[in-house]
Amino acid sequence: MERIKERINAIGKTLSRLQELRSSASPWQREAIDGIMPVAKKLASNTTAAIEHLNKAPLKMREPQYQQYLKSNAEAASNLAALVKDFVEYGKTRTTLEAYERKLEVPR
Repeated sequence: MERIKERINAIGKTLSRLQELRSSASPWQREAIDGIMPVAKKLASNTTAAIEHLNKAPLKMREPQYQQYLKSNAEAASNLAALVKDFVEYGKTRTTLEAYERKLEVPR
């Protein structure tokens, strides 16, 4: 449980840093930040709520409704990870493309 709290705190720090960097980001990077922020905030909020709920009523963890909630939260985390991965890959590809454009002196 403590590890989960630490990860949520790390997500919060990362989100703050992304917000700081947003103004100097390229348009596609701002789009990535804008797409990631609400999903990450919601995931962090849901996870914090789940931890608080477990602390108050640990026996409810076995209830089907709570299990479904955890499954949905895990799916949201997976979707967020995929979104971040896709933007990272896009960034790498864009950097490579720009390098070739400069090398080949292709007008933009």
